[in-house]
Amino acid sequence: MTANITLRLDEKTIRRIRHIAVDRNTSVSAWVSELVIRAVDELDGFEPARQRAIEAMADPVAVADASTLGRDDAHAR
Repeated sequence: MTANITLRLDEKTIRRIRHIAVDRNTSVSAWVSELVIRAVDELDGFEPARQRAIEAMADPVAVADASTLGRDDAHAR
């Protein structure tokens, strides 16, 4: 099910959005909907990744003693 929302934007922004939508061969509503959906999907993917990172920090992986690594070795390509 879909529902409508109302946005209040300045006239300059609205003109620019209309031009963008025309350039992409779509409506303003469809273009804005796509932007919002992508933003929400990105945020939904961010939170699980954030949680995995926090959990990984609680159990760090042991690394070799960094003091044995010389400058030249560290920057070798």
